[in-house]
Amino acid sequence: MAFGVRNPKLLSLILLISVLASASAKVFFEERFDDGWESQWVKSDWKKDENMAGEWNYTSGKWHGDANDKGIQTSEDYRFYAISAEFPEFSNKDNTLVFQFSVKHEQKLDCGGGYMKLLSGELDQKKFGGDTQYSIMFGPDI
Repeated sequence: MAFGVRNPKLLSLILLISVLASASAKVFFEERFDDGWESQWVKSDWKKDENMAGEWNYTSGKWHGDANDKGIQTSEDYRFYAISAEFPEFSNKDNTLVFQFSVKHEQKLDCGGGYMKLLSGELDQKKFGGDTQYSIMFGPDI
């Protein structure tokens, strides 16, 4: 089925309404990993006693369009990584909740993944790990 708009004023109105609708969205939490990002993130001690915890790098990575556009990166293969940040309590009642992140795997992995979890406020962030209960979890699995 083809859809066409014969009236350009109608198209402009539709675009304006779309822009206004998206501009009215409320952001509860956003992280761009600018300088000082570590002050709001807690690195977990999960797997540290077993010498299996990895360290995070702050880098733009091997492949980038802008060397100043940085993020966090796992530093070693075959290690466990967990990091968390608090944000204010919120409700999305009667609204759509968008929960997303971007990941770029630069190493050739045969097993692993990168997951994001939405957790309750009842958490010891230094103990955050794979068995921590969550409300939402998603991410790529390799």
